[in-house]
Amino acid sequence: MKRGCLTILLVAAVSAAALVGWFTFAFHDYSYRYRLTVNIEIDGKVHTGSSVIDVTWHEGIKIGDGSPFGPLLRGQAPIVDLDDHGIVIATLIANYKNSKDGQGALWLVPRAFGDAQGVNLAMLPSLQGKRELALDNLPRFLWFANSQEPTTGRGITVADFASVLGPSAHFVSASVEITNDPVVISIREKLPWIAAIEKRPPGEQVLYLPNGLGISRYMFIGGAS
Repeated sequence: MKRGCLTILLVAAVSAAALVGWFTFAFHDYSYRYRLTVNIEIDGKVHTGSSVIDVTWHEGIKIGDGSPFGPLLRGQAPIVDLDDHGIVIATLIANYKNSKDGQGALWLVPRAFGDAQGVNLAMLPSLQGKRELALDNLPRFLWFANSQEPTTGRGITVADFASVLGPSAHFVSASVEITNDPVVISIREKLPWIAAIEKRPPGEQVLYLPNGLGISRYMFIGGAS
């Protein structure tokens, strides 16, 4: 009996190892890491915010007409601290109902390096260098008049900077640069209310502001972080 049990366990272990090996051989992951930097000038001073974002496209089993690849995003949204003028955040998630509001963090690098549709996943791990972002390839921006109070948040585009932040405010530039720098998650120190959103029950982790804007932790912190 004991010998039979050991045989069953051995077969199960070998089968599991074979299955893991098959998945490793059959499926691919395409990963890259980049630094997103945003520069805004106001009152004659350039304010800069940046963060490192890590993206992995993981291949799984294809079901129906869907893509076999799914994204894993680590990192945090860059914060541009404008001193008395509040903060501007380059969010990780775009408003998919209105692409004019900006692009999500998954698509900035492919578009900047010439893949407008973001479909050539195999090229991503080999990318090198830095690219300035065109005006039609910017992240979605949120402005908070008070970083400690989420209800002061609103969506903002570069065309709104002067009217919202002051006549001297204007967008300077934004860039993506391939890097090996570590991913750092420190945004909760600047925006402590993110932790409060995360503690909400599942299904209630979206905070709706008086202006109708819904914000969640995934706008500021990657889902795989």
